[in-house]
Amino acid sequence: MTDDELFALLGAMITPLGDAHTAIKAGDRLHFGTRPGTTYPTPDLEAKLKPYIVRRDLAGKPLQEFGDGRIGYADLPGGIGYLRLIAFIGYTDGDYAANHAELTRALDTIFTPSRTKAWRGLIIDLRINGGGADQFGLDLAGRLTRHPYFAYAKQNRNHPTDPTRFTTPQRSQVRPGANPYTGPVVLLTGGSTISAGETFTQATLGRTPQPMRIGESTQGVFSDTMERTLPNGWNFILPNERFLTRSGQTFDGTGIPAHITTPVFTEEEFTNNRDSAFDRAVALLR
Repeated sequence: MTDDELFALLGAMITPLGDAHTAIKAGDRLHFGTRPGTTYPTPDLEAKLKPYIVRRDLAGKPLQEFGDGRIGYADLPGGIGYLRLIAFIGYTDGDYAANHAELTRALDTIFTPSRTKAWRGLIIDLRINGGGADQFGLDLAGRLTRHPYFAYAKQNRNHPTDPTRFTTPQRSQVRPGANPYTGPVVLLTGGSTISAGETFTQATLGRTPQPMRIGESTQGVFSDTMERTLPNGWNFILPNERFLTRSGQTFDGTGIPAHITTPVFTEEEFTNNRDSAFDRAVALLR
């Protein structure tokens, strides 16, 4: 086979899995799966959606941006906060510590004592979120509680042929952060809510009160990825973990479902100048 033929064959093998944490990497070429009927977040998609949200949802009021534009905040009428995150990484060109420092700066600026006291509700928009560092999602969840609680437990598969054998669960906690907000929260989610965007969503399941999820189910890929090298120097990645709720449930494959299902960034929504998920969230919090 030529390299092109081999790359196409390997891509065709993983596509039916519908798993965005499976991929073949060959130099500059990358092929990964997604769950059918969903859209993977890309810079082109973000370039289309951010202006639409600012014009339509925020009535032209610009977002206060942090982290190279990956975090945005706006005060909405009626005492509602609007926080948008398109990733949990990539806030700077630096290392993990630099990214964490930028996230902390953003959250400290947004979650001020006066603002968290005045909010009647908070909308967190994750409908476009390509993932990143799970700990960053836990840090955000910590700004939404005054009490520590169970977030999720992570297990690695540890046997090559027995799919029932996993490591001892590794538990993660949500720990309160500075100036937490404890009132009503609405999460906007969809099929482009991926990886760390989903582990953050899962980490809020134990919050009191639990956030209301509006939109569509998340993508359904939670695991960190394991990368290995093929004999020709190409690489493949696959997920080898599962994230469990307190009761042992996992949302791999299906994603975390919305409480209220609405269209998310469909062509019909654009044509009719609608954002059904956002409008439902605002109506709910008012």
